[in-house]
Amino acid sequence: MAQQVSSNPLAEQENLRVLGANGLNNIVMVKNKLYEGVKGTPYFLPAWSTGDILLSTKQRVTNVPLKYDVYSRQIMARRPKGDSVWVDQGRIVEFTLQDARALPGQPAIHIFRLFANLPNQPNRPEFLEVLHPTGPYVLLKRPVKTLYKASTQQAYSADRPYDELVDTPEYYLLNPQGTMTLVKPSQKALLAAVPAQWAEPLRAQLKKANLRTEDDLFNAVSQLNLLASKK
Repeated sequence: MAQQVSSNPLAEQENLRVLGANGLNNIVMVKNKLYEGVKGTPYFLPAWSTGDILLSTKQRVTNVPLKYDVYSRQIMARRPKGDSVWVDQGRIVEFTLQDARALPGQPAIHIFRLFANLPNQPNRPEFLEVLHPTGPYVLLKRPVKTLYKASTQQAYSADRPYDELVDTPEYYLLNPQGTMTLVKPSQKALLAAVPAQWAEPLRAQLKKANLRTEDDLFNAVSQLNLLASKK
């Protein structure tokens, strides 16, 4: 009858210590964490969304199941027979996505328009979400998905055993003259992007307001448009 061997974690740790003390570190191996795949989604919305596509010919294609792959900057459409295809973006100037899961107070329709000559993307047209379409100043959002790679090389590593796609959006303020400025959800960044005639009045409006999130930035641009519309 085979002898049953019991496991004792303390004894196992002592064995490792003894092996190391006898110069045998080169034969002691500790198993790394297993790679767990990718967390997050490359898509703007994880599920298929009903949307419209506006072509450069002014033709509008309506009620199309769409997905926007932010990571690869590709638009995917689902055809009636159920398969999906990448859409030729060379003819698209605008598309929309309906968010069926939007909560009250959240936008149910996301509008993306093609813009050229972004401050940090010269001569490279990009689809930007139009967050604040009305008013002299327009708030735009460039969705970005940043891939953080797994780190599983160290023994007993506390790092991530998985890759992760994380939202790291960029925001732009489009002024009435058509100039686009990169802004962040902060009072300092927004005030630096507006003309001096609006900077001080806007600073007074935002004195008691927090400006840290996308919603805060949206509200601040609303205040800016109220000031600019009174000129």
